[in-house]
Amino acid sequence: MSFTNAVSSAATQVGDFLTFAKQDESGLLSLLNDLLGPLPQPDHPSMLEQRARAVGMIDTIRYWQGADKAGPATEVEIKQFFTPDELERLSEETGLSEQATLAMVRELLPRCVRRRALHEPFAQSARPPPWLITAISA
Repeated sequence: MSFTNAVSSAATQVGDFLTFAKQDESGLLSLLNDLLGPLPQPDHPSMLEQRARAVGMIDTIRYWQGADKAGPATEVEIKQFFTPDELERLSEETGLSEQATLAMVRELLPRCVRRRALHEPFAQSARPPPWLITAISA
């Protein structure tokens, strides 16, 4: 790494720290949801699932969808799931360094996938009503 790049990287990391950029999740969550596409409808599979299938991560996505408190994604998963251009866009639009963006996406993607699964309109209607679950488990 050149001296100029090292100074630039250090300045960006200091900027991330001083502005509490790593704690501001709302903007990044909005961008993630934009990249993941709209919630699916019965006749239209989600972009999230299409993307996961294309990179062999459907089992990972299914785990995140069902896990109440999944741990962070790995760096490999994030780089497999998002293109370098998409990660650069996330970094540019949030004003975070690439390193800070990657760290936040690792934390937020599993939670974002879980929230989307809980709010999918047809997924909710496919679940049995609570009274039936209670009756079955009794």
